[in-house]
Parts: sequence; structure tokens; C-alpha cells
Amino acid sequence: MVWIFLSPDFPPNYHLFAWHFKELGGIAAGISAAPSHALPPHVAQSLSWYESVSDLHDTEAVIAAARRIAERFGRVDGVDSFNEYWLPLEAAIRDALDIPGPKSADLPAFQQKSQMKAYFQRAGIEPIPGQVARDFADVEAFVEQYKLPIIAKPDKGVGASATFKISTTADLKHFQTSFRPGYLLEKFITGTIQTYDGLVDKTGRIVFAASLEYSRGVAEVVSEDTDIFYWVQREIPLDLQEVGPRIVAAYGLSARFFHFEFIRSSEDGRLYPLEVNMRPPGYPTVDLFNFAHDIDLYRLWAEVIHGYPVASVPPAKYYACYIARKSSIGYMHTHEEVLRHLQGVLLYDAPTIPLFRAAMGDHHYIIRTPDKEQMLEMAYFAQKRLTL
Repeated sequence: MVWIFLSPDFPPNYHLFAWHFKELGGIAAGISAAPSHALPPHVAQSLSWYESVSDLHDTEAVIAAARRIAERFGRVDGVDSFNEYWLPLEAAIRDALDIPGPKSADLPAFQQKSQMKAYFQRAGIEPIPGQVARDFADVEAFVEQYKLPIIAKPDKGVGASATFKISTTADLKHFQTSFRPGYLLEKFITGTIQTYDGLVDKTGRIVFAASLEYSRGVAEVVSEDTDIFYWVQREIPLDLQEVGPRIVAAYGLSARFFHFEFIRSSEDGRLYPLEVNMRPPGYPTVDLFNFAHDIDLYRLWAEVIHGYPVASVPPAKYYACYIARKSSIGYMHTHEEVLRHLQGVLLYDAPTIPLFRAAMGDHHYIIRTPDKEQMLEMAYFAQKRLTL
């Protein structure tokens, strides 16, 4: 079995997908922009073959590299980056080499938030009222109908970039200066972000399921340059257990990860779907799942791809939590004091990759504990602000 891994060197933990695929007897072929001599040793050892291109944005060069891999090893069975940004490149390679998996024609349903709403309805879940604005008159009409506040975000976009919360007429005027056609407008819902995450096998059976909860929304974290913590829940809320698999079925997913985001209304506890992502959540989160469940998702994915019989993963044993701090924020407790306070539950701490700084902080702590109250106390301690 031959599998192409796009950008196996970034994020830094994702080479482990290739490592286990190769370990189970597959040919793990990497394509990235790093020269072969510059690959970290652990990445190079994860791969059976490597093709370097000058730029992964050069689609034709990447497809040519994929063709060379096929010429050397035979038919390519799959391609993955596990990264939202490279989904179009994955699809272009599948188109060119007739590789199974999502093609370019499938991507709008995966990446355009407006199209996701039809799949939510197909799954029997009422989405948040919204529409794509063709011009600013559409924005004004939407505000007239639903009143402020509203959310405006790119219909197709990665993360929380270019997202606006419009609460006042002044906000509306400011948004007008940066408006461009294609923004998705939605009624604003105050609540808590929760997710339904998992992995399906080749038959579409969910072999792993989990749920995250966030201390605040990522758009708020980015726009206000504040901090965040989020955690793996030990028990998936019952309504998420019900609606999550229905969305998986509506999309007909096979042999891939998924990350579905919802908001739970503070007003009535109702669950509203926000968006789907057909890949695992951000770079440290696969490890959070591993820590919470005492499993190895990198290997589990490889077993699914190789067609091994895989038993469903049992519920989480721990709350595994990512706690971020930003250097721009004055904290009550020093780094050393935080380390002392987290003794016994701290798995590791590390600087955050600068690319992810806006959403995930400059430094982070990973903890796990079976006690939710302890987890929350640790997070609040680490993020407690200085007061005047």
C-alpha cells in the first residue's frame, strides 16, 4: 500500500501518521518544501521515500512529484496532510492520479460554511440562521431581519481569521470598510464551544469519538489577543452523541478524521452546529486525545487505512487540557510558580509554534487529571491576571 503524506514535517507531531503507516508495512512517501537533507531525522525515518518541491503552493510541481512516486512504487492508494490548509492540494492530487478520497468537486461541502448548513439539515439539525452576502445591502437587510449582534465570517476560511462580531452601528460601519462579497452572516449566539471529533473506518463506522470544550471562542481569542484553555471531556454530552454520528452519515465519511464544531446556547442549553472540518483538530489536540484516552491515534489511523480490525475506543479516562499563556498578558503567577502548582498533573510545557500564537498563545501547559474541578482550578491558576 502506497500513501502520500503532504508536509510530513509540519506540524511537528504529524510525522507519526507516516511512522505507523510504514511500521505496518506500507510505503510512506512524503512531499514537502524542505530539502531532503534538512528534514529532521525523526521525520526522515518515518518515510520510505521523499520528494522535495520548491513550494507546496506550486500545485503542478507537487502533482509531478506525486507522479514520480507512482512511477516508482505503483498505484497510490491515498494522500493526506491532516491539515485544512492543504485539503485543496490533496484533492488536486487525487484528481490527477485518480486516487480514492475527496476530489476537488467535493470540497465546497467540506469547506464552505453556507453549504454545510444543508448537511446539518439533512442530519436533522437546525443550523443557525445565516446567508452569504453578495453586497453590503445584503448585510443591512440581514441586520434588519435578525437585529444586532451578528457574526460575519468568510464562507470559506481556516480558523478565526477575518471574523467580525458586529454588536453596534459603529461596528457595522467599521465592517463596511473591509467588507467583500462572500461573507457568511449569522445570527449571534452566546454560548460555549463544544465539538464532536473522531475517526471513521473504511465502512464509515466511528471507531473513535471524543468531545472538546473551550474556555472561550477562538475568534474572541484572536480579535482580543487574549488567552484560552480547552480540554477533552471525559463524557461526550448525550445530544452530541446523537447528532454527531448523524452528520458523519450525512457526509458519507470513510477512513478519515472529522472535527465538528457546535455552540451550546447560554440561554437555553440548545446545541447549534457551526461548521465541519474533515481532518483532526489543531496540532497538539491529537496528543490531547491520546493522553485522555491512553491510546495512540496515529497508530489507530494507520490500522484503519491498512484494513486491520479495530475495536471502538472506550471513553476517556482523564480530562486532558491545553492551557495557553501570552507574553502580552500580565499574569499573577510566574512560569516557575505555575510549574510548581501543576506538579502531579503536568505532562509537559513548551513554547507554542509562532504560526499558531494568535489562537494558541506563546507558551502552553498540557495537564491531565480524572478530576474536572482540579483541571479547572489549575487552568484558572495559570491564567490568573495581575490586578491593579
